[in-house]
Amino acid sequence: MNGIRGFTLIEVLVATAIMGISLGVLLSGIAMGHREAFRGDQAREAALVAGDLLQNLRKADGSFSPGKGPVTGHPGWSYSLQIKDAAFMMSSEGMGAKELDAPGLEEVVLSVIPPGDQAPFVLTDLIHPEVAGGS
Repeated sequence: MNGIRGFTLIEVLVATAIMGISLGVLLSGIAMGHREAFRGDQAREAALVAGDLLQNLRKADGSFSPGKGPVTGHPGWSYSLQIKDAAFMMSSEGMGAKELDAPGLEEVVLSVIPPGDQAPFVLTDLIHPEVAGGS
């Protein structure tokens, strides 16, 4: 050797592999953050769409009619509204599970479907038709 010091080929290859793996992890994290930010934007839009829908779907007496279709004013969005009698499941160690009816209470399930092949946003609430209608 003539006294020149430097890195061996193995050291350079190991350093390159470590940098490549680190860069891959970093870019993967950035992509995941971008995806979550997009889903958050969709959730905010879904909340606005749901608010508009509930205002438009409420009948004069304060009740709702089940149905589905496109959302007016929000291109590509659609909805599904289901109404069913509310029931609660109770369980205890000694008695097992038991379903309890809640007379006069209805479960309203509003599914807001974003454009494209995206997962729907589902909102559920319990309402009493007499209270909702202002009676």
